[in-house]
Amino acid sequence: MKKTNLIYIALLLVGCSNASPLENNVVSEEIGTEIEVVENVTEKESTQESTTTKVILVDSVVLMEEVKPIVTESKVESETIANPVEIQADSFHDYIQWSAFLTQHVSSSGKVNYAKIKTDTKQLNAIILLFEKNYPSSSWSSKQRLTYWINAYNLYTLKFVSDHYPTSSITKITAKPWDKKFISLGGETLSLNDIEHKKIRAKNNEPRIHFALNCASESCPMLYNKAFTAKNLSYQLTKQTKRFLADKSKNDFSDSNNVKISSIFDWYKGDFVKKEGSVIAFINKYRTEQLSDPKISYLKYLWGLND
Repeated sequence: MKKTNLIYIALLLVGCSNASPLENNVVSEEIGTEIEVVENVTEKESTQESTTTKVILVDSVVLMEEVKPIVTESKVESETIANPVEIQADSFHDYIQWSAFLTQHVSSSGKVNYAKIKTDTKQLNAIILLFEKNYPSSSWSSKQRLTYWINAYNLYTLKFVSDHYPTSSITKITAKPWDKKFISLGGETLSLNDIEHKKIRAKNNEPRIHFALNCASESCPMLYNKAFTAKNLSYQLTKQTKRFLADKSKNDFSDSNNVKISSIFDWYKGDFVKKEGSVIAFINKYRTEQLSDPKISYLKYLWGLND
């Protein structure tokens, strides 16, 4: 038989057979020239296992010999390992860590376990570091920026109170706690008032934020025990507004002709008028029972700690 025919047969056997190579045979000393190496590659999770079959000629007889598999690093895996910094930046807007922290330390009714937070400062500081590293950029949407500052306000309020806990009120820590500059973000040293007035109110015609920001006090809107997110922001702001208006300890609509409402509506009256034309128009937007033209009085604000 011609050598070329033998080569052709050998190639056919290798290409068509899925059977295991021949058992190890004692090959005579008259081993012919190696003809070709054919690789059958099988992908297995993070590695590629290459099985090599050698086709050789021994005295005009075709033999196949299995070569030890070669384990190589998966090309797919090596190319899809993401940059940890990019992963952090992409997922930051979900506020997963901050949301988990709130769920662990804040009840569904908004009561804050400051004592527990004080023993968990490592986790709180790690979240603060995330906010420092992910400062709003020009590529962020307006909702993403607003969400960041709402979450930051609540985060640093918890930080401020827990650092000085136990206390009966945030106002007992210092006379003007909201003016104290202790927040380092974006190369600035800010106060809580800086965040509320310069970063939020000055740049957003959105009075619902007053029911998302929590000042650690009894008469404040309850602290939402989940993080605000840009994709759910409108829903969350509306939910917080309705909850606040439905809270009888903060607003009394029992006499529709003489309503007693939170001092928040007095302090920030301009925000509500700018958005809806009047305080009552704003309230009516988020209540089923509508008010006509009631007499308004404002409830005394209670500064006791929300613990």
